[in-house]
Amino acid sequence: MSTGILSRRDFLKLSGAALLAALASELPLKTVRAATAPFQGRVQAYSLVVRDAPAFSGHKLRSLKRDTLIEVEEIIYGGVDVDYNRLWYRLGTQSYVYSGWVQAVSTTKNPLVTEIPEAGILGEITAPYTVSSYGINNSPSPGPRLYFASCHWITGLVTDKRDGSRWYKAYDEAIHATYYIPAPWARLYSPEELAPLSPRVPEDKKHIEVSLDRQLLMAFENDVPVYAARVATGQKDFETPTGWFHTFHKRPTYHMFGGADEASLFDLPGTPWDSYITDNGVALHGTYWHNDFGHTHSHGCINMRPEDARWIFRWTLPTVPPDQRLVFKPGTGTRVWVTQS
Repeated sequence: MSTGILSRRDFLKLSGAALLAALASELPLKTVRAATAPFQGRVQAYSLVVRDAPAFSGHKLRSLKRDTLIEVEEIIYGGVDVDYNRLWYRLGTQSYVYSGWVQAVSTTKNPLVTEIPEAGILGEITAPYTVSSYGINNSPSPGPRLYFASCHWITGLVTDKRDGSRWYKAYDEAIHATYYIPAPWARLYSPEELAPLSPRVPEDKKHIEVSLDRQLLMAFENDVPVYAARVATGQKDFETPTGWFHTFHKRPTYHMFGGADEASLFDLPGTPWDSYITDNGVALHGTYWHNDFGHTHSHGCINMRPEDARWIFRWTLPTVPPDQRLVFKPGTGTRVWVTQS
């Protein structure tokens, strides 16, 4: 690939780490992403098995409950050839967990922002998780647990008169409710951080391809690939539709919930970087509730790591101004081709 151009046929022959390695070394990618250890992780599964080897055949040592924080010492290439994800995390000597149910997190306190624009501003959680409240002062009511990398629309700043603590006031457009976030754990985005990427590239010169068989997304400018990411699309009975679409409806955050029965229910406040491609809610969006990319996992949407979804959100059209909660422009947007192959 000395020309630096990867044909679509070559792209579809590659998968996972091989694809990303080829792209990083040969193509004009805007971003190169690599996991590094050590780092802190949050358990995302209801129960995560710790094994004595980096494979599902390893003997069970113990189980970790959801939201347990762990220290990942090393990233291991393990498993077997048929596994779609061969990455395992070493916690200690002969102690391993599957990476698909661990979110890489950090704990960062943020400076207080006292001037909130009247239209609101986007904020992102920077702790593994934090509590929220549907009320403060004299009538507090517990709100949902908010997770690392989830995003929320901040509309004000208030002080809890009981202890003087500061809380950002946020608005949930899906359920028409106000809730409050501890101010130290929300980082507010500047307009520069939300500025569009490749704004000089015409709309008709950008497009995205999503391969369902390979669970891979690639973004193109002038038919040259500039970004690649592993994804998780619709599982059985919730398949992601195929064909040509457009990112005509975009939101930096939304509370996604639904499900037809108890087994399929989901309730995901602060789902970040939502680029919708259908009228019934199929979107490319960030995902904080699993790290299991490379395999079908969703209710029809195209799940991505939050950082990948943020790049797509900024790169695709139409542009969402930093003081707006959404843009809805039917008939416009960046082209998205979802194919089974």
